[in-house]
Amino acid sequence: MSGTPEILVVDDEFILRELISEILLRRGWKVDTAESSERGIMRIKEKHYDVVVSDLMMPGISGMEFLKIIKEHSPSTSVLMVTGYPSIDIAVDAIRYGAADFVVKPFSAEKLEFAVRKAIDQAKQYQDFVAVIGLKNSEGSDSKETGETKLVGHKGSGAPAGLNLVQRTDEQMHRSLEVKTRRLEDKVKELSVLHTISDTLDETREKGEIFRKIMELAIIITGAERAFIGLVNNDTNEMIVRAAVNYKTHSPVGRKFDASREPFRSVIKKMCYSYSFVDDKGFVPLVGNMVAPFDRAPLLTLPIIINGESLVILGLCGKEGLMQFSDDNMAMLLNLATKAALKLENISLANNIFTNILATIDSLINALDARDTYTKDHSHRVTQYALSIASAYGADQGVMDSISFAGPLHDIGKIGVRDDILLKEGSFTTEERNVMKSHALRGEEILKPLNLLKVEKAVVLSHHERWDGAGYPSGLKGEDIPIVARIFSVADTFDAMTSSRPYRSALTSHVTTNEILRCSGSQFDPSVVKAFMKSDLLHNFERIAGVGGSKNLDVG
Repeated sequence: MSGTPEILVVDDEFILRELISEILLRRGWKVDTAESSERGIMRIKEKHYDVVVSDLMMPGISGMEFLKIIKEHSPSTSVLMVTGYPSIDIAVDAIRYGAADFVVKPFSAEKLEFAVRKAIDQAKQYQDFVAVIGLKNSEGSDSKETGETKLVGHKGSGAPAGLNLVQRTDEQMHRSLEVKTRRLEDKVKELSVLHTISDTLDETREKGEIFRKIMELAIIITGAERAFIGLVNNDTNEMIVRAAVNYKTHSPVGRKFDASREPFRSVIKKMCYSYSFVDDKGFVPLVGNMVAPFDRAPLLTLPIIINGESLVILGLCGKEGLMQFSDDNMAMLLNLATKAALKLENISLANNIFTNILATIDSLINALDARDTYTKDHSHRVTQYALSIASAYGADQGVMDSISFAGPLHDIGKIGVRDDILLKEGSFTTEERNVMKSHALRGEEILKPLNLLKVEKAVVLSHHERWDGAGYPSGLKGEDIPIVARIFSVADTFDAMTSSRPYRSALTSHVTTNEILRCSGSQFDPSVVKAFMKSDLLHNFERIAGVGGSKNLDVG
């Protein structure tokens, strides 16, 4: 390699292609770009490149196929693969086909530059190696032409030069193989950790569990003994420790530290990691006893940046070995912080959305109650009754959660029913009854933007279906009716019969129970009726009904 290294950047995404190109140009390297593997192939046939930086996932010829073509055409070119979806299988295949290294998205300019420099060094080593082989072949050719063997070796060695050259070549090949083997092992380990990070965080939903897994993964990456998570309170300028692992005696959870002091100040303000030796005794709860003779301890802190702010700090401490970590270790740690931040942002967003949904639901229910005072609190009572029946039935937690969430909404479609029908005191005409029945479909339509689960939708849409198929709106029969709706049907009927209406007084629980038993196998699922009789609903009826329930009922 002579002069300035030549680099080709191949990526189908314009922004990423230009970003990588700009980073490398600023380092003083010569850079060309190509928007596809096909265009990249044309480029490498036109001129020699020391390094090719290629995306792995591209339309047309894939990055892996492109890698094979590059190595066939120009074995001395080092190829750096860029991917957002690292896996062990991909790493093994890529290194087997000749890739110099991987860069995992998202990456920093420093990480990219480090990988490219290693690739340039590898390309130079290969070119030097080829030059040695060329020299050997040239000497061998000369010997054949003269019919003699050259015996000019090292002074005093008596060894032929050709033999020394062969030995040196074999040694270089052996060392090269060892380097490639170590690089493959390191890359497999690195990608295994990255894959574990993605899988571990993807399957975690609770914030506390995410904190614990972040700390455990960080300890695996760095070899630290202890880890903690601190939350930054900008109003009080404090960092409060919310989680910690491997503190054998006194846990620092709940302790507060001045966020304006180093190293926290730099981590928060500059949004960068800090590795330092602290000697302030105030840090003992975090780092443990200071190490003699200097009475200090290593502390690595880095931000988990959420919505552009350093709101969470990850701290690692407690081991001398923490002083020694490679660029690859740091890159994996920063990758962990980035993925953790995204996960925490998504949870925060989901919680906010869920809170807004609940507020909207409460508003809809209150609007319905305001229109029809006779059914005030009906939705909440029915939900409690349904939960009692579901518990006796042995329903799983998913059914219980769906009843709790969707139960109060089961009659929300009545908002779309005219007052003269909804509040009518006499019997309905056929047309009015059909309008009233439409509330199930109306309810499903109203709630569609909330993207309810299928089982939650069934509470709203199917709670008027009948076991014998004579219900509405779909005429479902038997076990085709979702179990959550079969349970809700019994609960809804029980509350409707034990509540007063303008055209009749409330029926006693005894009369209502007999009616439900009579309709078992026709209107209701017999197994759900058995659960109803077994449940604590009747025993707790007056407590659940509360003010909205009937007075002086025979609980029977």
